[in-house]
Amino acid sequence: MEKFIAKCIVKIVCAGGLAVSTSVAQTEDFCLAETSHTGTSETATSNTIQPIGDYHYEMWADAGDNSATYYTDGSFSCEFSNVNDYLCREGLFYGQNSGLSYKQLGHLYADFKLTDPTLSTYQNVTYSYIGVYGWSQDPLIEWYIVDSWKPSRPTWIGNSGCEGCGLQGTIEVDGAKYDVYVDKVQRGSIEGDNTPFTQYFSVRKAKRNCGTIDITAHFEAWEQLGLALGSSMYEAKVLGEAGQYPENGNASGSIDFSYARVYTDANKPGPIVSEPDAIVAGPLVQREAATARVFDMQGRSLGTLSLKGMNVEDALRDAYKVSGTYMVKQDGMVRVYTIK
Repeated sequence: MEKFIAKCIVKIVCAGGLAVSTSVAQTEDFCLAETSHTGTSETATSNTIQPIGDYHYEMWADAGDNSATYYTDGSFSCEFSNVNDYLCREGLFYGQNSGLSYKQLGHLYADFKLTDPTLSTYQNVTYSYIGVYGWSQDPLIEWYIVDSWKPSRPTWIGNSGCEGCGLQGTIEVDGAKYDVYVDKVQRGSIEGDNTPFTQYFSVRKAKRNCGTIDITAHFEAWEQLGLALGSSMYEAKVLGEAGQYPENGNASGSIDFSYARVYTDANKPGPIVSEPDAIVAGPLVQREAATARVFDMQGRSLGTLSLKGMNVEDALRDAYKVSGTYMVKQDGMVRVYTIK
């Protein structure tokens, strides 16, 4: 969802006596804004789980020379060398046997943005998962929501022939389709070495390098497929994972999230402000573009406004015909119009 903050209101009077207040607005869409790591940081050079600010972070690798730097704003960067499997993640941590189901946590979301969408530093990497990750207990389940990857989209999950494994169906979340897979393995987990557990994966049909993931919507969609999570949530974190199979111990590269947040409805992050290219005061010029996008003051889309050669003020008056305040996005600029 696009969200806006209005400022710099300038009143003008249009033909016919219609009073319009117009302002330049700023976008807080973190995918469009320039983002960078902020806050204090901690660097891990060995496998560890630690708190940082309101979050927890973890780095884990099976071998190699690795590090990760985590920031109190939720963002982080990761470097790995000579590994078979490497994970770095930061987000919300509930702990062992928390007794909290996901339904008791509030509606969960995650924002993420890759600094290098092509993951250009990868060498000898045969799989990678970018998205959101966590565990639940009772029963023990490792879960993934995968929005990006390299070198190829993971479709091999559950191909070992285990009973009830493989592709379970396709769901739609955040306007995109995801294939849902199940696998069953026995190896190291949050409960110890060589433990049996189940894996759930949502894998996006078309990858993206930035966006908001509705975590709870995935959980609810999994339940519709008969895939319930455990009754105790352990964590929900933005994830970067990379490795190789067959294992040769020489995968290397880096993953950088210039923006990452995990949150609920009750503690949504503050705005990321991106200044427009130009600030225009006074009456707007005539615009001949075919369409513009219209939003209410909560950032909800009201649809597309057909201009048909009219300026924005006349087009709004023609389309809505009632008093109200609207935000219009056109040619990279957002302005607020109050029709009285």
